[in-house]
Amino acid sequence: MSRKKIFMMLGVLIIFGICWMKLHHAKPSILSEAVVVEIEKVKQANIPVTVHAIGSLVAAKNVQLAPETAGQVEKVLFQDGMFVKQGTPLIQLNSAEYQAKLDSAEASLMLSETTYNRMAKLANKEIISRQDLTKALADFKESKAAAQESRAMLDKMRLVAPFDGVVGKSLVNPGDHVSAGQALVSLTDTHHLHVEYTIPESYVALLKLGQAITVTASTFPGKNFVGHVAYIAPTINTQDRTISLYAEVPNDDQVLVSGLFVNIEQALGEQSNALLIPEKSLIATIDGQQVYTVVDGKAHSVAVTLGQRTAQSVQILQGLQANDVVVTAGQEKIREGVSVKAKV
Repeated sequence: MSRKKIFMMLGVLIIFGICWMKLHHAKPSILSEAVVVEIEKVKQANIPVTVHAIGSLVAAKNVQLAPETAGQVEKVLFQDGMFVKQGTPLIQLNSAEYQAKLDSAEASLMLSETTYNRMAKLANKEIISRQDLTKALADFKESKAAAQESRAMLDKMRLVAPFDGVVGKSLVNPGDHVSAGQALVSLTDTHHLHVEYTIPESYVALLKLGQAITVTASTFPGKNFVGHVAYIAPTINTQDRTISLYAEVPNDDQVLVSGLFVNIEQALGEQSNALLIPEKSLIATIDGQQVYTVVDGKAHSVAVTLGQRTAQSVQILQGLQANDVVVTAGQEKIREGVSVKAKV
């Protein structure tokens, strides 16, 4: 064998020996030193069940006021955008013709009533027949009905607010001729709003009328508005497997505006014996969330499925059991199978 080959073999043996010594001398040192971490047991507690959604505010009541009969606008009795009480006159149509008909009908009513009263006295004295009295009574009732009809027609010539609200912009001016059913002005109840939204069908069994919701909007940072569920749809939307709801949201201070997009948090009750761990235990991975558990002094990574969140804790749906020990601080210093010990 040549000297060159001998030197090469000796070099390989020396390198192998050095690596073997490093490996077998370093390993006990690593394994003998346990990494100090903070740990905590998985707890069980009752937690509130909530669902989050995005919705839109709409007015609880909004109408377009329109006349029942055609006519000419005589007066517009409001200013655009003003608040009006229920029964406030808003638009007056020309009512001269209907006023004349009412005056005539009331005069006929007065005459027929006087005639009937006189005939009733005569009938009591048997001066006239019962048939004549019956006819007088029929004339009186007919005149009364005609007067009521004329009064109703006259009242229809004045449009009044059917509820408290804010009127929109007038769509007509005095002198305009309008047709039956033509929209003249809108009226919106701004004190009572609905927030309409949908939630996944998986929550259907937990829904109840009257459940509280909290409404927030980026337009009003830090401010919460409280409402209560007033409607739950009787069917599931088959397109996206959701159910529609709306909740009533009082707006007495007129801060909220119809059409605003809002965030909704709805309380659905309470879940008993939920498994909870500190949120700081979680480690985000490509495949989802995981934690390190401690078993017999060794660290083991466990994938977990999350549920509801509280102020500092998170619910575990899968992956852990009650009284399992999880690492809450020091995760960056450990890996699978490393010896760990609790910080004192």
